[in-house]
Amino acid sequence: MRRRSRRGQGIAEAVTAAIILVPIALCLFDFLVVVIVNSMNDTACKNACRAAANQPGGTEAMAAATKSLMSVHSPFLSSIEIEECTYDGPATVLVKTRAVMNLPVPFPGYQTLTFIAQDVEPIVGTTPPP
Repeated sequence: MRRRSRRGQGIAEAVTAAIILVPIALCLFDFLVVVIVNSMNDTACKNACRAAANQPGGTEAMAAATKSLMSVHSPFLSSIEIEECTYDGPATVLVKTRAVMNLPVPFPGYQTLTFIAQDVEPIVGTTPPP
């Protein structure tokens, strides 16, 4: 009597495990990239707001905030831009950024995601009123 080979059963188990584990791994990779891009947007917004707060006027603040965003690069980030830059006299400056990312493993209906970050900093680029 011949014994059956167990090699075929091992291959079937490996294929079944791969069918389950590969989509889970791809979802985890997407989630990791989403967290990283969201953190990049928050950091870029904070840096843009700090750059704007060091300027003496509203137009200089917008130019400084825009310039600070030019250093943000990522293969998953399709665009990052300033949505709002409010220079509120001698008190504070508000900067709001919008980042659009492409998912590395797109799912139906979720190919791009948009993140919005907002930061407020006290203005330090002017002398205080007497």
